[in-house]
Amino acid sequence: MKLFDRDLSWLSYNSRILQEAAFTYNLPAERLKFVSIASSNLKIFIRERLFALINSSDEKSINKTKKLSKKISKQFSECSKILIEIFEALKISKIEIRSLKDLDEIQLKYLNEWFRLKIKPFLHPRFLNESNDLSGFENGRIYLYIQLIFHEEKGRVIIEIPFTKKDRFVELPASDGKTVFVFTEELIIFYLSELFPGHEIPATYLFESIAGNKYYSADEEQALFEKLSVENEHVGNYFLFNKNTPKEIVNELIQKTKGNKVAIAKKNSFLGLIDFSDLGKLLPAELRHSTLSTITHSLENSISIIKSIKEKDQLLFFPYHSFNIILNFLKEAATSNTVKNIFITIYRTAPNSVLIEHLITAASNGKQVFAFLEIKASESEEENILLANKLEAAGVVVSRNFPDYKIHAKTILVEEESETDDLTRTALISTGNFNENTADKYTDVAILSANNNITQDVASLFKTLNSGTLKKFKSDFISFSPITYRQIISKEIYKCIDTVKENKASRIILKVNNLEDEEIISELYNAAQAGVKIEIIVRSICCMKQTDNIRIISIVDHFLEHARIFLFRCGSDESLFITSADLMTRNLDRRIEFLLPINNPIHRKQLHEVLQLQLRDNSKARLLDKKQKNKFVEAINGEATIRSQFLLHDYFSSNTI
Repeated sequence: MKLFDRDLSWLSYNSRILQEAAFTYNLPAERLKFVSIASSNLKIFIRERLFALINSSDEKSINKTKKLSKKISKQFSECSKILIEIFEALKISKIEIRSLKDLDEIQLKYLNEWFRLKIKPFLHPRFLNESNDLSGFENGRIYLYIQLIFHEEKGRVIIEIPFTKKDRFVELPASDGKTVFVFTEELIIFYLSELFPGHEIPATYLFESIAGNKYYSADEEQALFEKLSVENEHVGNYFLFNKNTPKEIVNELIQKTKGNKVAIAKKNSFLGLIDFSDLGKLLPAELRHSTLSTITHSLENSISIIKSIKEKDQLLFFPYHSFNIILNFLKEAATSNTVKNIFITIYRTAPNSVLIEHLITAASNGKQVFAFLEIKASESEEENILLANKLEAAGVVVSRNFPDYKIHAKTILVEEESETDDLTRTALISTGNFNENTADKYTDVAILSANNNITQDVASLFKTLNSGTLKKFKSDFISFSPITYRQIISKEIYKCIDTVKENKASRIILKVNNLEDEEIISELYNAAQAGVKIEIIVRSICCMKQTDNIRIISIVDHFLEHARIFLFRCGSDESLFITSADLMTRNLDRRIEFLLPINNPIHRKQLHEVLQLQLRDNSKARLLDKKQKNKFVEAINGEATIRSQFLLHDYFSSNTI
C-alpha cells in the first residue's frame, strides 16, 4: 500500500503555512501571524514527535531523526528570512524595527528609563562554572549567554529574557513621523553594563530552548513510544541558536544539558518567533487583515436560546457565526430557574475563560455542574490541571482522565425540569474546542439540538464518562469511537463500492484535518480502484497518496480549517456527518469521539455548499500530489477565481436562518 510518511507530511503542511507568510500580497500582520503559526507548529512537532524518535533506540528512528532535524532547521531559518522581508516591507509604511545603535538621543534616554524601571528588576543572572549542569530552562523562552571578563578573570552568565508577546516589542516615541520598535532582548544587551559594572563584555549570544513533552505518552502513538519512558521528566531540550553563535558555545550548552547534537537549529536571525503575531497586533489598522465581519445568526436575537433550540435544530459555522452564541447559551443555562443540570466536556479552553465563569456561576446558583476535563490535552496539560482545581473549588464536579482513552468529543448537555417533573434536554455538539480566544481563527461546525435521538446519546456519553468504563456504553443515533465509529465509516465506504459495482455513480468527500489511519486508507484505495470518485480536503497530515479516482487538496487561508465533514453518496442515497475526529488511529481507537449524522435538510444544504466551494477553490487550495510539493490549484479555461473562505462568508450572510 502506497503511503506518505506521516512526519514528512506534517512538515509539508508547515510549508503551506510558510507559503502564506512569504506572500507579499498578504498584509504584514497576516504574514506575521503565519510566521507565528509555523513556529508554533514546529515546536509542537519537536515536543511531540522529534524527541520520541531521539529517545528511541530503533535504527530507522535514528536515521529519520537526522532527516527531520534538517527540515526543521531549514524551516526555522526560512521563518527568519521571511521576517527580514516583512520588516523591509514595513519601512514603506514608515514602521521600522531598529537597532539601538541607530536611535537618537531622545529615544535612548526614553529606553534608559524603560530599562531601569520595567526590565532590570526582572533580570536574574545565572553564573556558569565548569561543574554545574544546566536544567530548568522554561519552554519557549529566549535566553542570553554572556561572556564576561573582570580583571582578566573570565566568566559566563545566562539570563532569561523575562518578556514575551507584546511586551517583547518596545515602541519608541518618534519625531520623524515614523513608528519605531526595538526588541526587549536587544535593549537588555545594550544596557548589560548596568548589570555588570566594571566588567568587559566581549560577546553575547541568544538562544531558545524547547523542552520535550514529558506528558506525551503511548496513548498517542503506541508503536512509536513503547520504548520511551515518560516517567523520566527530562525528555530532552531542543535549542535554537542565533546564526552567529560559535560552535564551542553550542557544544557547551548541549553538554551541560545532556542534549543531543541533532536537536539544534543554528541559522536563525530571530528567536521567539511565536511572539511576532503580537507585533502584528501593534501595527496600524490598514496593515492588519480586514477581518471578515461576523454574520448575525437568528439565535442572537432570541429571547431564549434554549427555547429556540427546542423549536428547531440550529447550525453554527464558526467563525462566520459568533462564538458568543455558545457563551450566551451557557449563561442562560446558568441563570435559568428551570435548568437543573449542566454537563460539558472540556479539552482546551481560553485563559480567564468566560465560558468557565458561566459554569462557576451555574454551580453557585445551585445547579449540578459536571465537567469532564481532559488533562492529557496536548500542550494544555498544566493549564487543565489548574483549571480542574479552580472548578472543583467553585463546586463543579470535575472528572479527569477517563481510563485508557482521551476524551476529544466536544459536547454540552443542559437538563431542565418540566412541569411534569420530567427532564428535557438540549445538547450542543461541536467539531472545535470551547475556546473563545481561538474561535475566530478556526473554522468549525456546531449543532444545537433538542432532538431526543441526539440528546439521549449525549446523555449516555456523560453517564459513561461519570462511570469510568465503556462496558455499558450504548448509543443509537450518534456513533462514538472506539465503539462503533470505525465500523460506520467502513460500512459507508463499502456501501459506495457495492453501489459502483451496480453501475451507479458513487462519491466520497472527506473534509478532515489529518488522514493517517492505514485501515481507512486501504479501504479508500479499494474504493477508488473499484471506481468510486474520492475527493479529500485535508488541512495538515495526509498519508494517503493521490491516485486514479482520488483527488487531494489542502486549503490554507485567513482562517485555519478545522471543521470535519464526511459525505458518502451511493446512487441517490447519501449520508452526511460532522465529527470531532480526524481519520487517525489514535482518534478511532484510543479516543472518545463523535460521528453525528446530519439529517436536517437545511443543514445538509449548508454543509454541501461548504464542501463544494472548497473543492472548487482555485485561489488557496494546494494539490497534494505524490510528493506533496504544495502546488497551487489554478483557474483554467477562464474560470472565475474562487476563494472559498471568502465566498462562504457571502453564502452564510445570505443563508443564515
